[in-house]
Amino acid sequence: MAKHADQAPGMLYNLEFPWTEQGLMELGPEWLTKAFHEAGTMPKDNRVTRVFASEGQVTTGNNGGKFLFQVEYEKEDPDLHTNLFAKVPFPLEGKTRSDRLSSSVYKQPQELYEINTYRLLEATLPMRIPRFYFGDISNDTSNWILITERVAFASPEPFDFAGPGEK
Repeated sequence: MAKHADQAPGMLYNLEFPWTEQGLMELGPEWLTKAFHEAGTMPKDNRVTRVFASEGQVTTGNNGGKFLFQVEYEKEDPDLHTNLFAKVPFPLEGKTRSDRLSSSVYKQPQELYEINTYRLLEATLPMRIPRFYFGDISNDTSNWILITERVAFASPEPFDFAGPGEK
């Protein structure tokens, strides 16, 4: 785990990639454009012109950190989502240290399998899954990132649920 803070290219697209929300914001539109072009998820004649963090946090799940962000494109395209979701490794510090160790050491290659599910099976699965935009992992650092379309969260009201069916 000594290399967890190092920058390294991913094994799928050979691009160095961010593995934190701050890192993604710092690399910005230029990196997202390159990543989406490499992954084939955005036409080569389009580019990301702006990226910004969305309000709110995603605190559920136990295999990685998650954050929401928005992008703007040079050309409007109905096939490109502007509200995106990213999943990244937990920081190797504080309350998430043991979770990061667990996912980076004991649970590998689960992140590669998850990335490849979106990347390779999106069009063939019998149900719809969020659209893949980019994902990669580095075996040198154990860092990874998965970017998909954002799925709207439900906000049920109290007692707003489906009851048992009629007998």
